[in-house]
Amino acid sequence: MVDPDGEPLSLVREAAIVGVPEHRRPWVAVSGLAQDLTDGMRVSAELAGEDLLDALRAAPATEYLVVEDSGEIYGVLSAADVEKAFVKAMARPS
Repeated sequence: MVDPDGEPLSLVREAAIVGVPEHRRPWVAVSGLAQDLTDGMRVSAELAGEDLLDALRAAPATEYLVVEDSGEIYGVLSAADVEKAFVKAMARPS
C-alpha cells in the first residue's frame, strides 16, 4: 500500500490473502491484511549474495519490499523463497 504521493506504507502479506476465503475477498479491506513497513523491510534491488542475506538477517520478516536506488518499487521478496533458493544451491554438487 502506498500513500497519495506513492510512498510505500505497508505490505500485504501473501499468507494473509490466502487466509481469506475467495468468496469473502471483495468485502475485506486491504488495510486489514497489511503489515506496516519498517526500515529493515525495505531492501535494495542492488543487493545480492552475502549482502542480501546480511540485510535479511538484520531485520527478520516474512516479506520485504525491494526498491531501486531511485526509490521505485521493484517487487516483493519472500523470505521463504530465499530460503528455498539457498537450500537448492547448497544441495548442488560442487
